[in-house]
Parts: sequence; C-alpha cells; structure tokens
Amino acid sequence: MKRLLIFLFVLILSFDQAVAQENDPFDYGQEFLFGVSKSTNSGLISGGFFRYSAKKNDRLFQTFGIEVAHIRHPQERRVRSNLYFNSSSYYYGKEKYLLSTRLMYGYDALLFRKAEQKGVQINGVLTGGPSFGFISTYYLRNETGQLTTFSESQNSPNIVGPAGYFAGVGDMEMAIGLHVRASLLFEFGSFKSNVTGFEVGFLGEIFNKEIELVPTGTKNYRFYPAAFLSILFGSRK
Repeated sequence: MKRLLIFLFVLILSFDQAVAQENDPFDYGQEFLFGVSKSTNSGLISGGFFRYSAKKNDRLFQTFGIEVAHIRHPQERRVRSNLYFNSSSYYYGKEKYLLSTRLMYGYDALLFRKAEQKGVQINGVLTGGPSFGFISTYYLRNETGQLTTFSESQNSPNIVGPAGYFAGVGDMEMAIGLHVRASLLFEFGSFKSNVTGFEVGFLGEIFNKEIELVPTGTKNYRFYPAAFLSILFGSRK
C-alpha cells in the first residue's frame, strides 16, 4: 500500500509537470539569435546582430544584444567611372562612411504561439540603448593609384573607383548616440531547440552631432530613422 501511494504521488507530480510544461508558451529558458539585416538607410545588407534572451516569465524574455550596421545618406548616388572598361562604381559626392555599433537591451514578448511542430510564432521585440558611430573618410582611387576624396578629386576627376572601407581607418572619429528598435519576429522553426524566421520593424537613431556624409549640395543629419527586414536563426535551451 505504501509503495502504491508513492507511485501515485510520483505519477501525479509527473503529470502536473507535463501539463505545466505543455501550457508554458516559453518552455525553454534561454535563446541565442544571429541575423543579417536590410534597412532603408543602407545597401543590400546593412549589417548583422547577435541577441541573447533569458526567460522572465511565461510570456516575456529579457534581451541583450549587439548590432553593427552601415548607414548611408539618403542622397548618396552610385555612378560608374568611364575611365576604364573595368572601373568600379562609387558614390558621387560621398565624403564619409558611418558604421554604427548598437548595444541593445530590452524585452521579447510572446504575442501568438505556434502549434506543436508547425505554424508561426509571433513575438514583439522592443530594444534600445547606446550607439557608437564610427566615422571614416570615404577614399577614392585615381588612375595613378593615389588616394583622394570626392572634394579633392574635383581638380583631378580621373576616378577609377573606391579605395575600400579600411583605407580610412587611420583617420576615424566617433559620434555617440542612442537608438530604439521595435519589431515583430515571425518564427517558423520546426523544432523547439532551433529558431528560423524573419523580423520586420523600425529603428530610430540619433547622434550627438551632425554627420557630414555628403557635405556638398545637400542636408546632413544627426537623426537616422529606418525600416528594416532581418533574416535570423539561432537556438534555444
């Protein structure tokens, strides 16, 4: 009789735990996400991010992360040099690169839970934090192989193409800012331990000074709003 009571107690306890786990929309404690983004103020791929989330309650995760993204001026215009047949295209009027590093803190909330092994899970994500804008000179290369900027090249317009981002690292400066990021995350993963999906949302970012990306003939900004689309993957445990 004693053994039967122990068995029934263990069985009931196991059943309660199974029901609680089944009803728990977040039956995992941690989440690791990686992704690449396309935003309206950048090129084909604006950058990438990493986010770590830890469970707070049944429907809420606390999120930490970092994102690195390239920001372009809305008036940047790509042109191709006619100097050589194989000349590269470059941005007409561009003087500076802006690379933003964003430290993210916020929350990831479950909005719609997917069915077991199928369907779509939708989360709302809100993060924000400090931004560090790294500003470097956009160097061009002329036909003699020398480095020049767009303003300097007006007296010697024989541009072959851009010299590359790292050409301006030596004269890099920094701007400090803040950002806020709000999005919806659509997750299609078939397995509980894996994450596959995409994220759409809006980002607002402001720096402590106006950044002259295209200094001639247009307005420059300290505030950079953008819509974005991210493809992401990751794991849970």
